[in-house]
Amino acid sequence: MKIALIIHELLIEGGGERQCVCLAHALAENGHDVRIWTSAYDPDNCFPEICRDLRVEQVQRGRWPWLRWPWFVRGYLDMVHLTDAIKEGSQVWSPQHWPAQWGAVWLKRKLGGAVVWNCNDVPNFYLKSRQTRSPLLKALYRIYYLLDRVQNRRVDMTLLVSEWAEREHRAIYPGPTRVVHPGIDPTQFRPGGDRIRVRRRFACSDDEFLLIWLGIFMPHRRLEDGIEAVSRLASRGIRVRLVLAGSDRSFPQYVDSLKALTHKRGLQQQIIFADKVADEEIRDFYSACDAFLFPNDRQTWGLAVLEAMACGCPVLVSRGAGVHEVLTDQVNALLFPPRDPVELANKIEVLVKNPVQRREMAQNGMRLARETYNWSHFAEQIEAVFSGIVEFNDTPPQMVFANSSPRP
Repeated sequence: MKIALIIHELLIEGGGERQCVCLAHALAENGHDVRIWTSAYDPDNCFPEICRDLRVEQVQRGRWPWLRWPWFVRGYLDMVHLTDAIKEGSQVWSPQHWPAQWGAVWLKRKLGGAVVWNCNDVPNFYLKSRQTRSPLLKALYRIYYLLDRVQNRRVDMTLLVSEWAEREHRAIYPGPTRVVHPGIDPTQFRPGGDRIRVRRRFACSDDEFLLIWLGIFMPHRRLEDGIEAVSRLASRGIRVRLVLAGSDRSFPQYVDSLKALTHKRGLQQQIIFADKVADEEIRDFYSACDAFLFPNDRQTWGLAVLEAMACGCPVLVSRGAGVHEVLTDQVNALLFPPRDPVELANKIEVLVKNPVQRREMAQNGMRLARETYNWSHFAEQIEAVFSGIVEFNDTPPQMVFANSSPRP
């Protein structure tokens, strides 16, 4: 099958970017002709080890490449250029992020094929129009909301990563949907990382309880809840250290606010800020911590949680993250309400005081992540959707009628 994955940018090592390149790799290993099309690509900073064996085509940005804001205008211009640049058809156009589905439906109209949208984050322009105070932005958001709905009518199938994301999508867009949970690479994420080296790096003794968060600093990560929880535990006489490691390129002001909160609470010795962790070191970080923290709110999934679990690490996960839907509280994870540092502190205290429960939970989580949620299984489900839609589109009209259920 000839498959084109379309993603607006491949510049950082985020969850959506990892999903795109790992899916491409798995589909290519299954014998499909796979190509990734993007407007902007940084081969040195976006999973170079994975992308090395992939065909990634960068078509450059569209008109006015210096324009970065409003971001949705930038996306529109880039997708117009990408559509014009691609001359070769595909059986499946698979956009990975907004606004890639715009380019995909235009390519479908231009060159044929089917569109299957892997929608990780649902773009709710209507909600944004109600939240902004700017009359200009309000008008632009509403125009884009209407245009977005029109474009999505040409999408053959939308794949969502969680039931929560599917509900969000159905409230905005028409068309069929299906939930397919992403996974991890069990050969990369496995027990046995260099625990001692990472703990020495942060001057953390083996008997200290170490929490770690890894990712891209963004406000919806709710890392302030983790800082407040550590502060509450300190007031109870429970010492916990928290490492926050990630890229601050997107929201440097958010990182500044977290550092200010750390200073205000007097936690400079307990809260450690670190740079983005190289892909080859992530396993060591998961192995070094006593628990992995994921306090995110309104997060459609949460690949990092499954990565940590696959490495044998206990996880604390907010119910505001879509990944909590496949977890069981106190069996393979500890779940807590989003934006609730008090309950988060209580959950951390449970892990600190119960090492046996911690080990059992880690073992259960590792089995779940490694056996059920991996890229091979994810690619098989995606492949089945692609094949079904291509077969349906290739079926003559009279056969479609014969095989369809009669309307009531």
